[in-house]
Amino acid sequence: MRKLVGILSLITTTFLFSKELTLQEAVDLSLENGKEIKKSEYSKKNASLNVKKAFKTALPVVTYTGKYNQSEHTRRTMLDANNKKTGFSQSVGIYQPIFRGGAIVGGILATDAAQELAEMSYLSTKRDTRLDIISLYSSIIAYEKNKEVLNTSMKELQARLKRQKEQLKLKLITKADLLKTEYSVLDLEAKVTDLKTKIEIAKKEMKLKLMLPENEELQLVDFEVPENLTKDIDFEKDLADALENSLSARMAESNLKVAKAQKMVSQSSLLPKVDAFVSYGNEREVHKFSNGFDNAEWRGGVTVSWDVFSFGSGIDEYRVARNNEKIEELNKENTTDNIKIQITTNYRELLRMEQLRDSTKKAYEASEENFKIDTARYNAGLISTVDFLLSESQYRQAAVDYNSAVLNYYVAFEKYRSSLI
Repeated sequence: MRKLVGILSLITTTFLFSKELTLQEAVDLSLENGKEIKKSEYSKKNASLNVKKAFKTALPVVTYTGKYNQSEHTRRTMLDANNKKTGFSQSVGIYQPIFRGGAIVGGILATDAAQELAEMSYLSTKRDTRLDIISLYSSIIAYEKNKEVLNTSMKELQARLKRQKEQLKLKLITKADLLKTEYSVLDLEAKVTDLKTKIEIAKKEMKLKLMLPENEELQLVDFEVPENLTKDIDFEKDLADALENSLSARMAESNLKVAKAQKMVSQSSLLPKVDAFVSYGNEREVHKFSNGFDNAEWRGGVTVSWDVFSFGSGIDEYRVARNNEKIEELNKENTTDNIKIQITTNYRELLRMEQLRDSTKKAYEASEENFKIDTARYNAGLISTVDFLLSESQYRQAAVDYNSAVLNYYVAFEKYRSSLI
């Protein structure tokens, strides 16, 4: 019974702490749980609230004003029964902005453009997160495939080493032949250990990015990479669309909108501010707070305020904003140049990786065939141990290079696609 309970416990533990994950599932989890995504979502919410706040600056404001005074003068209105020189006043008023010299409109335009930026920043974060997960996932798959290649090679060399020890006893080979094989086995063990370390670290990073439990065993499902990913690419069309509609181009345009709106706001500091108001209260001091609205009266009218002279600080602020607008215009031009360079670079790299994938495949096929021949020749005593180990090493490295080239090719394709967004 205890044995049965132990088996059930082991099965349950394995079920709870082991997760098989596909590439699409990993991407979906990263977009759902990623910390950077959540930060961008909060930034979006703040941008939306700022737009609402900017619109509300055009609406009337209800203000209560209460004041307590203690003074040195001896006016009778300030003297109470105990000859204390104190008094209270209070009023309630409604104030409606009429003219702000463009400050309100500029604030609305600036926050509206900032909201566009926050939305595009959110989409950029999702794009970058997706590419990051694809790259990390592909690296882990490549490491695991290469580890499998090395383990297979090591098992074959260990079996051959065992036979060589028997051959050495019969003086069919020399001690040098045995030492060379032993070195190859030890070298492979070190490479396998290195790959295990890389896999462990990469999986830890993956779990952190996906917000998965640290003690959960992560098993990644391999995926097929299509043979010709460049077949349907129209580079000139992609480039033209990216220059017009990519997130980078749109963000540069929104930054320019923000700079223009901020120039409008700074310009408003040079103009007068006009408000309409209606108030009810008593501005004369009374001795008791509870009597603050005794003899209260309605007042209404228009107030005008204007900073006529401030040592040119308003003009300086406007000049700074105007210069910032010019900076954003130049940044927009730089963005256009950078998009052209980045997309062209990514496309050329994709073509290079496609060629590298094809060449490493041919090298792998050739080295595999050559290794089969050299194995037969070595068993027949026609080539030395050194030549055989060299052939085995070339075959193994060709397999590793091909695995890496295939997955790097896929990552290069996704990088090119991401640069178009």
